[in-house]
Amino acid sequence: MTVDIQTGSPSKARLYTGYALTTLSILFFLMDAGFKFTTNPQVVEAQKQLQFPMQLTPALGVIALVCIALYAIPATTVLGAVLLTGYLGGAIAIHWRVGNPLFSHILFPIYVALFIWGGIWLRDANLRSLFPIVKGPSQPPAAKGALYTGYVLTALSALLMLFTALMKFIYVPPAGSPPPLFPPEHVHALGILEIFCVLIYLFPSTSFLGNVLLTGYLGGATAICLRGGQPVSTSLVTVYIGIVLWAGLWLRNLRVRALLPIRK
Repeated sequence: MTVDIQTGSPSKARLYTGYALTTLSILFFLMDAGFKFTTNPQVVEAQKQLQFPMQLTPALGVIALVCIALYAIPATTVLGAVLLTGYLGGAIAIHWRVGNPLFSHILFPIYVALFIWGGIWLRDANLRSLFPIVKGPSQPPAAKGALYTGYVLTALSALLMLFTALMKFIYVPPAGSPPPLFPPEHVHALGILEIFCVLIYLFPSTSFLGNVLLTGYLGGATAICLRGGQPVSTSLVTVYIGIVLWAGLWLRNLRVRALLPIRK
């Protein structure tokens, strides 16, 4: 089974703007990763303010470098953008947790994500046909086995996400429970955000956008678990959920297969 891949060249202005956004994103993350390996007093103080374990900071630097390397390679640039989205989702959650200002701190990773995805979107017609709304002629269907498996994975992951969102509204911790990992006053907002992202994921025309948003959400959950001292095995559960979410879309959408994990 094949799918038509759009190969038309973008205009020079669009192409150069895309490369400029991509370059700025790469330079920003290289700088950010470099700070993770320093003991500069300002960097140390910032980490203390975020209440993130200092012993995990070098690991964050390594993760950032791996993600940006994948993003910089043309064949894996979309995969790199997906991973960086999860990384930035972690940054949003950490800033939100400590009550930092909204526009200058909590939303700053979203501005960076717009540069990351905007750089690819301007240069790649295939991504523009998927993101943020599926466009163009309908694609040929995937093989039945892959299609049905994709629907099953999509349904299971969506139900799991909806269940965890519902629990944010009805679960009451027993008396004497350890302090919650996230401020209780923000838990309902998290539930609303989770439901919103799942709904976007379930609509075929916005499923790719929904998956990107859920990746950021799950990245935030991973960061909060690590910050709270949860075992790595527990913290990575959200990563596994993210893999299932993308697998469901990948199996049933041939256009996504053309972009992930290696752009063809």
